[in-house]
Amino acid sequence: MNSKGFTMIELLISVAIFALIIGGLTLAFVQQQKQNNITQEAVDLDQTARATLDYIASEIRNAVSRQGKTFSIAFTNGGSKGANPCTSDTPDAGTEDSPPDCLNIFTWDITRGQAGEALPSTPGLIQVVSKGPPLVLQLPTEWFAGNNLIGESQQTVNVNLGFRSRSALCNPLYLGICVSDPGLCSECAAILNANVNGATKQATISDSTASILAQNFQENPYASLTDFVNNAFEPGISSQVAEMTIAQSRAFRIDTVNREFEVSQNGGPFQPIAGGTDAPGIVDLQFVFNLQARSGAVTKVGVPSDPANCRFADFQELRDSTDATNPADICYAYEKDVRTIEIYLLVRSKVRPQLIRGGTIPVQTIPGIGDVLERTTDHASFGANSAGEGFMYRTFSTTIYMRNTTREDFG
Repeated sequence: MNSKGFTMIELLISVAIFALIIGGLTLAFVQQQKQNNITQEAVDLDQTARATLDYIASEIRNAVSRQGKTFSIAFTNGGSKGANPCTSDTPDAGTEDSPPDCLNIFTWDITRGQAGEALPSTPGLIQVVSKGPPLVLQLPTEWFAGNNLIGESQQTVNVNLGFRSRSALCNPLYLGICVSDPGLCSECAAILNANVNGATKQATISDSTASILAQNFQENPYASLTDFVNNAFEPGISSQVAEMTIAQSRAFRIDTVNREFEVSQNGGPFQPIAGGTDAPGIVDLQFVFNLQARSGAVTKVGVPSDPANCRFADFQELRDSTDATNPADICYAYEKDVRTIEIYLLVRSKVRPQLIRGGTIPVQTIPGIGDVLERTTDHASFGANSAGEGFMYRTFSTTIYMRNTTREDFG
């Protein structure tokens, strides 16, 4: 019987060809996997950033769009740092080290309470039990179910009370201008943090300026609660036909250690909403405000300081750089005249993706956003707990047009 087979040389050639094919397929598979990982990281970056931007934008739009709602926006430039973040502007604004910004939105509806229940404000005189200190107010009995404030499960609670005069107008910079030019003014208003006792139906505002969460009587903070009561609250609100209701607050900030976007409701603890160590991290959050000055100039707040061109790092710097006796100052703009708010996010990938040709992403240059100048990904501002190199970074932005602000708004 004549049987034929492969020679050793033929087998070696066949194995070599097969090995080349397998090696090529393996290499293609590895490269494709790397490309898929990069694509997935880019998708995760986009989804995280867009969801966060939409959340912030929706909160601002909801605050300013509804009729019958009063709102105040408190901007803290580079405030996401320190033991008590979002309490003061950063001293190093306009540098690549400026931390993320914070934003606090206060709102109240003249017909609704904390959870949307019927809790109307009271047009009439605010009932002052004691001017203090502390300031003690008598609340309407309609606000209570038994000894509990409507919507609350405890007799003693901490709430934010919103006050607005129905007749008195305020301009925090130019006293007396409301008579000659009321269009430049807002209704006198304030938001005070209070402790409510359901048994007595009274609200107590402690003798601390920290209880004054927002007010539009003057630009500078009041020296004491007594000063505020005697020179603002009593003549501007409690002696006028006014309303009083419960105000909501929402604060936004970035946890720069865990790279999380966090939200606080009514002064409660900050809760993570997006980002973090197990997701694409949010490195920076910046707000830029565009205001229309009386002179017609556009004033920008939240950018590197350049007063000659009407650019200021924060609102306090804008106030300090103007002549308070000159309403026609070229740069000065009333905070109620915000035309647009630009929001910028810098987001980092969860992992260091491998490039197709090997290695990781090299050091990148990131353009400046807000008041943060151009920086590189090996800069210390990306966090001492983790090197910034090798990650993917992308900047996202959106603009909110403040079309629906009215004279009732203050901020």
